[in-house]
Amino acid sequence: MWKDESQQTHAHYMFQCMLWISLACAVLLFMPSTLASLMQVDKFLTDYAHFVGISFIISSAYLVLDLGKHIFRNLKQRKRQQQLGEEVQSRMQTLSSGERAILREFYLRRQTSIWLPHQEADVKSLRNSGILIPVDFYNTTKNNEQGVREIELMISHIARPFLTKARLKLPQGKPSFDDISYLKQARPSYLEPLTNLKKSA
Repeated sequence: MWKDESQQTHAHYMFQCMLWISLACAVLLFMPSTLASLMQVDKFLTDYAHFVGISFIISSAYLVLDLGKHIFRNLKQRKRQQQLGEEVQSRMQTLSSGERAILREFYLRRQTSIWLPHQEADVKSLRNSGILIPVDFYNTTKNNEQGVREIELMISHIARPFLTKARLKLPQGKPSFDDISYLKQARPSYLEPLTNLKKSA
């Protein structure tokens, strides 16, 4: 089935209804005459074959239109994802030092999600460009110890392939003392301190 059965909506029930009507009508219309006689539906078909045929055409047409709409929606969504990927890739070329520092934080902490200040300009910019996305569908926020509103964010799946160590200015091999000093100093002041910056960053 091309219809997601987890979506218990009016459209879902309409689809199920039309599907069963189409199947039932197809069975009645195309079953062999001997089987129709055996099941004692031959008289019914003789009297109401035109109603069964019309019902089959209407229900089948609905299913074809629904399938076409589903395919069109998927193609549109795929095109949008491709366009978003191109926009994110292009945006990666113009990261500011603050935005780059935020993205480095995920690697420095070795975490897939981080609570970040909701109203910080660099955070908002990364969100608007689709590089960072909320972990929670409802965009849940909380106040930190300083009373600053924070939201839990993660790097989007679209952006991850374009985030390289070179782009984030992370050391390629084992970081030197100067590398570690730079990474610590470059961190935005609103991020909580890193007590132990791993030397395998």
